[in-house]
Amino acid sequence: MFSRLFPRHKVRADQAGFIRRGLAFGLDALIIAVLSSLVYTGYAELRARIRHEPSPASRTIEALEKGGEASLTLEPGLQVEQDKKKEYLDLLQGRITEKEYQEAKAMTVKEIEKNYAGALVGARIEKARERTSDKSRNRAEDLAYKVIKEYIITLLYFVLFFRFGGQTPGKRVFHLKVIDLEGKPRLGWYQCFERAHGYVCSSLFASLGFWQVLWDRHGLAMHDKIADTTVIRLPKKPRVKNQPQEK
Repeated sequence: MFSRLFPRHKVRADQAGFIRRGLAFGLDALIIAVLSSLVYTGYAELRARIRHEPSPASRTIEALEKGGEASLTLEPGLQVEQDKKKEYLDLLQGRITEKEYQEAKAMTVKEIEKNYAGALVGARIEKARERTSDKSRNRAEDLAYKVIKEYIITLLYFVLFFRFGGQTPGKRVFHLKVIDLEGKPRLGWYQCFERAHGYVCSSLFASLGFWQVLWDRHGLAMHDKIADTTVIRLPKKPRVKNQPQEK
């Protein structure tokens, strides 16, 4: 039944299956996310130094020394709990009574969100209308992160690993390799670029381009067809036992 729904006519007998390829790509995506976050954090640190502003790292250390909380997010980077509370107090100032404001200063972030949810929503709406310059700055920061993650780190990651060895770290862990369909010993630069950008096409419409491996008559994903490549399983290297030396 499954063979009729998902025929597995392969170009090569050692062609990799869907699950193994998916696991390798998932590991690569995780590595790219970590690298992008680190690079963006470094970019934010450098930008803060140029503008003579407190850097995210220094604010985080200061918050932790004072017993605050800090959390790491991928977009836009490092966020400090103390900054969030200051943001809430700035929004509430002038919109609640002085007595309520003093009470809010003694609360935690979660308590402020619970007790003044309506005031915070209203204040944010007014701020959004009044401060268009801040909106443009936030867009620039989001764009900077997307450029770093999607167009620099991701592109360099896949192109360089495909070009030099045909194995990303994820594919190396799962003993996979990207090869040329015509049998060339090495992928060309433009071919690597095509395959890296082919991931974008494969991710459209609920990632149908990746799922295409299940029903394509040659077992190829969309990015494989774009770049004339496929993924094969590499045989595991046999363990060589130490031979006893002859006396």
